[in-house]
Amino acid sequence: MIIVIDAYNLLRSMPPYKKTITDQERKRFIASLGAYGRRKDHKMVIVFDGGQYEWPSKERINTVLVVYSGIRESADDYIKEYLETQRAKDLLLVSSDSELNRFAASRSIPSIDSISFYELVQQELGNAGENIQKKPQEVVRLAQDNQPEIDLLMEQASKIVPTKSEDIAKSRSVKAVKPGKQERVLLKKLKKL
Repeated sequence: MIIVIDAYNLLRSMPPYKKTITDQERKRFIASLGAYGRRKDHKMVIVFDGGQYEWPSKERINTVLVVYSGIRESADDYIKEYLETQRAKDLLLVSSDSELNRFAASRSIPSIDSISFYELVQQELGNAGENIQKKPQEVVRLAQDNQPEIDLLMEQASKIVPTKSEDIAKSRSVKAVKPGKQERVLLKKLKKL
């Protein structure tokens, strides 16, 4: 499958939610998506806005095709053109941009929002310690130094989340609805992720 990624849309939806992205963060992002693509045997096409040139420029970094849309067009415009020309192939769009998602849907190309895709990648790469953004887990200490047992109790209690009886009853009463054609296509692609 070819996964077409609206790069800044995905990057800006990942913690720590920054507006400006450094070159180092961009390289780490590309490397992580490349690792994910290799592991799952997907081709990755990552499209960034801008670049050094007026027109789109491409570079291959390992197994990832990185595209800079150029000064004259946006990443969204490039993605639309790419989807149009490659629509006969097995494609998946990653973007939270509603206009891009509508465009893809009108061509029967499934899409997934950036946050959901980020979580899938984190889940896959996190198991091997190759997180997109490595952020240490931190425990917030509320007790003063003379009461560390309160923190220990709170930490242990947070590991156990009780299930309410109403939640169980609601989950049993939901009727299954047969998904439509576009939903079935998307579900097939999601299983590959």
